Amino acid sequence: MASTDLLTTRVDGEVMAMSVDRGACYGLDPIGSRIWELVETPISVGDLIARLTQEYDVDAAACRADVCALLVHMEAEGMIQRR
Repeated sequence: MASTDLLTTRVDGEVMAMSVDRGACYGLDPIGSRIWELVETPISVGDLIARLTQEYDVDAAACRADVCALLVHMEAEGMIQRR
């Protein structure tokens, strides 16, 4: 689930997030922004992958690898929390 400690806004369809605690800013491209929208409420990785493969022309295995890498990075940066 997305961290509630971030300040977020949209700029030209992309999510910009700022962590005051870390003094860091993050910019997500359109697909990263879509992932952000989906993780704002609790969602399983399997359901996230299923939604993305329906919405985008992407192979499920490639989608899972890319999304999992992004989620690991987001968790390390405190942008998301596991539930």
